[in-house]
Amino acid sequence: MAQLKKNKNELSFLEHLEDLRWHIIRSLVVVIVFSVFFLVYPQFIFDKIILAPKDPNFITYKIFCDLGEKLNLNGICIDALDYKLFYLNLSSPFFLYLKIAIMGGLIFAFPYLLFELWRFVKPALYHNEIKNLGGIVLIASLLFYVGAFFGYFLLAPFSINFLATFTLSNQIENQFTFDSYLGILTGMVLWTGVIFEIPMVAYFLAKLGLLGKQFMAKNRKYAFVAGLILAAVITPSGDAFSLFLVATPLWLLYEISIVVVRNVEKKRLKQMAD
Repeated sequence: MAQLKKNKNELSFLEHLEDLRWHIIRSLVVVIVFSVFFLVYPQFIFDKIILAPKDPNFITYKIFCDLGEKLNLNGICIDALDYKLFYLNLSSPFFLYLKIAIMGGLIFAFPYLLFELWRFVKPALYHNEIKNLGGIVLIASLLFYVGAFFGYFLLAPFSINFLATFTLSNQIENQFTFDSYLGILTGMVLWTGVIFEIPMVAYFLAKLGLLGKQFMAKNRKYAFVAGLILAAVITPSGDAFSLFLVATPLWLLYEISIVVVRNVEKKRLKQMAD
């Protein structure tokens, strides 16, 4: 016999809207609190985080330089970044200052935003569904931050460096707006964070019976090609090294998703047998 849902699920439509409103308000308050940190310490945020990939001493460049020396590989050591950033409009510094604060607040508040979403949908679930989804906020948050760190420390630095050093003529000096630099950096960090949620998406589709292990295994080669296309879209540089950096974790995420879907199917078959 199916277990009963909680009484909160029997709220009226207006009461559900009121409940949703408070979830949104609490989420906005947390985002604002985290955004204040970025507003209070702008120099640290800009110099040590935002502009860090522009520094030849960035930790990623050091690691790859050391790796290149040990393996006798040329071309992966970046010891000079010869390009300048500038503002195009008088108001750009202020609005970029606010933009970075809001985006930083969203990134840091991501686990709490998931928690509020979970609190909103949880009353509509059965008790056994709630038990099966235990730890979902933690897992989804970890996947997002792993993807964000991957984008910040690997994908963004090499892509920015490739684009910044690419030139059509020695008579043209490389100068770029800070807006474009920031757009590439934040875009890669956020998109890779979202893409790393693929195993979670596969989990929910499998729970709904819309995705199976056999289907995923059969279409593995098509998924690999799709991963290459997605990697080409994500990496504006388009060079082979950046494609490899993105395509490899995408393939690993797909393989992990197959394992996740297989486990979901096993649990479903076990429940049917019981």
